[in-house]
Amino acid sequence: MRVIIAFIRNAFQNTYIYRVDFWLRLLASFIMMYATYSLWNILYTQNPTAFGMNREQMTTYGVLGMMLAPVLDSASFVQYFIGEQVRQGTIELDMVKPLNFIFHMFSRNLGMFFVQVLLQGLPAFFFAVAFLDFGLPPTPWHTLMFVCSLLLGYLIFFAISLILGMLSIVTLKIDSYIWAYFSLVRFASGQLIPLWMYPPVLGAIVAFLPFKDVYFTPMSIYIGAVEGDPARLIVSQVIWVIGLYSIVQLFWLRVNRRITIQGG
Repeated sequence: MRVIIAFIRNAFQNTYIYRVDFWLRLLASFIMMYATYSLWNILYTQNPTAFGMNREQMTTYGVLGMMLAPVLDSASFVQYFIGEQVRQGTIELDMVKPLNFIFHMFSRNLGMFFVQVLLQGLPAFFFAVAFLDFGLPPTPWHTLMFVCSLLLGYLIFFAISLILGMLSIVTLKIDSYIWAYFSLVRFASGQLIPLWMYPPVLGAIVAFLPFKDVYFTPMSIYIGAVEGDPARLIVSQVIWVIGLYSIVQLFWLRVNRRITIQGG
């Protein structure tokens, strides 16, 4: 626990040092939220029956996707960190520390996640409630399930990003994969468009991937677009978390034997 607290403190210090970057990111988040709110408002006005939900639910879903982007995207920083360590030849310094490598990466990234929640997510939430007619979850139970689902979504996104980061230990560079990776996340996670609006065949394919549990599941719970108890969606996320972290452990055992230090 002390290790995680230390990384959270370090993440806050980095944010304080780069204050201009923080304010620009927050402003960009506000602009994207407002643009998304306006877009869904216009689309709903054109054809109210096309979305399967009321106007407030639709605009809330769109705004929430922009609000959660900087929070959940913090999970992807691990791939850049590992890739840079490999490029500079300093990955061995992280490996010789008296910490499990995977736990070390998780602790470092979790600190960034909490900072993003407090300094990006909460201000964006208050902005949305004050200016964008942003709705709240229908019941306290939905609120609790949303928080649990958001944390599980972060764990899923982190596990996938960690696997991609460890791939750089083998390939030395992952720049060519990153664009395709983030495009897939944006498309298959339902961050921008709810998955129920996808064509049936495409929706069925996306439903078998873990990306839907990063954005779509917590966002659907938040707006109350889930039939029955939202807790049943948590089960899918838990299964993906267990499966992905098992893959992470196996992948690390294989990759650890093939480390090539570059630079340094």
